[in-house]
Amino acid sequence: MNDWNGKRVLILGAARQGLALARWLSLHGARVTLSDMRSEADLHMARQSLAEYPMDWALGGHPLELLDSTDVLCLSGGVPLTLPIVAEAVERGIPLSNDSQIFMEAVPCKTIGITGSAGKTTTTTLVGNMAKPPTARKPISAATSEIR
Repeated sequence: MNDWNGKRVLILGAARQGLALARWLSLHGARVTLSDMRSEADLHMARQSLAEYPMDWALGGHPLELLDSTDVLCLSGGVPLTLPIVAEAVERGIPLSNDSQIFMEAVPCKTIGITGSAGKTTTTTLVGNMAKPPTARKPISAATSEIR
């Protein structure tokens, strides 16, 4: 989806991914609701960081009623697919998405995504070297995995 204007998006999880996605979607015209299990006191700083963006907050749980006004449900990393609200969204036919999928749909060029908890720098260096024209590539030492 490339036109987010007026789309009602529910984001589960108000940590880094959820906050960044909420900001981006708001800037692109979506009607965002951020839902998190934590309390208003726990999310005071997060709420302040997004105060200039028009969005609703649902804190302290994920009530199923939020789905009544949702076109797309976005899950932050670490939000389990086993949550009742996720199962209910699937049952209702509400599309599921996340920040990575939305980015891949929005970016206007070929993209390689590198994720994970370890090895991203090494992998990114290797992929970057492989993407260069053959004449610009530097030899890679198999013994040390260092780019020279």
